[in-house]
Amino acid sequence: MTIVALTVPDDLCTALHVPAERLASEIAFAAAVRLYEEGRVSLAKAAEIASMERFSFAARLAEAGIPTAAFDPADVDAAKTAAGQC
Repeated sequence: MTIVALTVPDDLCTALHVPAERLASEIAFAAAVRLYEEGRVSLAKAAEIASMERFSFAARLAEAGIPTAAFDPADVDAAKTAAGQC
């Protein structure tokens, strides 16, 4: 793995309401979520970035109201047609 060092304000822990020992994991999680939302990484890769198990990461996304599945409307219409629905 590659290690990335960041310089952050001294009061960031206070601003985020997290203890100093959790700051790195909070930043990694935020980065993973952003990259996932932008479609730049898969759910599995985002979980890896956040150092989380994939299903735990997906559950945390769901708690935040972030969808973990996206469907193309054309795929949904095709599935309905195949199933004989309107």
